[in-house]
Amino acid sequence: MTADLEDETAKMATVQLQDKEPKKSKKSKGKMKGKPSPEEIAQIRAEREAVRAAKRAEIEKGGLDPNCPPELQFIRRPMLHLHENEPIKGIKIRMMSYNCLAQALIRRKLFPDSGDALKWYRRSKVLLNEFKHYNPDVLCLQEIDYIQYQGFWKEEFSKLGYASQFHRKSSKNHGLAIMWKHDLFEMTDKMLIDYDGEKSGEIEPRTTTNNAAFILALKFTEKLAKTAGSVMDKKSGILLGTTHLFWHPFGTYERTRQCYVVLNKMKEFMHRVNVLQNSNDGDLTHWYPFFCGDFNSQPFDAPYLSMTKKPVKYDNRCKTVIECSTSFKFSKKRESGEDAEDEEGGNIEKFGKDQPETPVPDSFHATPEQTQIVEKMEALHNSLDMRAISLYSVGYHKVHPENSGIDNERGEPEISNWAHTWRGLLDYMFFIRPWNFEDNTKIDSLEHFEKENSVRVRGLLRMPPGSEMTVHGQPHVGEYPSDHLCLVTEVELL
Repeated sequence: MTADLEDETAKMATVQLQDKEPKKSKKSKGKMKGKPSPEEIAQIRAEREAVRAAKRAEIEKGGLDPNCPPELQFIRRPMLHLHENEPIKGIKIRMMSYNCLAQALIRRKLFPDSGDALKWYRRSKVLLNEFKHYNPDVLCLQEIDYIQYQGFWKEEFSKLGYASQFHRKSSKNHGLAIMWKHDLFEMTDKMLIDYDGEKSGEIEPRTTTNNAAFILALKFTEKLAKTAGSVMDKKSGILLGTTHLFWHPFGTYERTRQCYVVLNKMKEFMHRVNVLQNSNDGDLTHWYPFFCGDFNSQPFDAPYLSMTKKPVKYDNRCKTVIECSTSFKFSKKRESGEDAEDEEGGNIEKFGKDQPETPVPDSFHATPEQTQIVEKMEALHNSLDMRAISLYSVGYHKVHPENSGIDNERGEPEISNWAHTWRGLLDYMFFIRPWNFEDNTKIDSLEHFEKENSVRVRGLLRMPPGSEMTVHGQPHVGEYPSDHLCLVTEVELL
């Protein structure tokens, strides 16, 4: 047999042998490889879950909720806690202050980068998710549309177990709201404040602002009082006020007057509840007085300093800004709530003679009359035996020192407002107390504040510094639903 014939015979034999072998089905092929064992299945599942967990952790690291649709996301900030290893002996409550950005005030030119984040049907859901997430016991809200309060917020908060009150000037379509968990508090008194009509010594309002404030007496329910036992025997509840001060860039002088009204009306209300609800025993410590809101003032300007740095002395930048504000001429149209654009002869606020160019000039040469009225404002505040203590000012350096006092000397965070046109700190949570005319120009130490007022600061919501914020302004999809960031404080009342 030749070599070629041998090779061909071998090939044929191989083909015949292959034809005789049974064909392997897909099923039998799988059996031959073998199914994964229970251990291998568990390992595969564990690996897949680890991948999912890593993705969730990455999302949560950015402050987002992995279970929330992207268009309803908001950046979740952590509570920064104090006294963590100390047992709670009194009543712990969580308070929020938040300028929610009134829908009626939104203009696209003011929010050019916000896109769909401005749409109410979406923004309302994000705000509601934010309220649910932080779960405060009491809320002070500013820039709440009257229509939205009546048709949306009142009912939604009721579903969550809150009672509420709303207040505004009738000339405005937005106002203020205070909400509280009705199983913890019951409202027993209310004071409404109209700044334009309130007395402030000999100082008259410089213009009509249509700004308002209000204060509630929220009495502890039996359920809440029982949680602290005998510690709360002589305690009645909290006094809680909120406001949104005059917005105008040249309104520093008027805002400073409004801050006097805040302290004076809190004093009046504190005495009123003592007379009506505590048998006029003269002991003002039955109630814990708080006042929160958007003060449209930074920690180095006259409105804030007049409340917190007693006795106040206007100097340096503070003096320059408040004196400059006295030179600004407001339109008479404001008196009737009309638009100054329609003023006969042109808008005096924009085109009036000798109007200041900027509200924060490097220097300002005040006239004798301007100097005198600023001195009167300083004396007015120093004559009032009341002062305010910022909860973030006394405690924030303990929990977030790298963002405490970055651009101010009062230990406050850098920002609470991050809009397209302006960024800075405007919002505060104050504890109000009598002032004995001693030197309280320095920030109260946390230890002294807590001992003197029977209030322990248990936590403060983290406020991001400007370096962590985006180039664009807020609100923005997936970030924040307002141009302001909410403040949250946990306090233990002793």
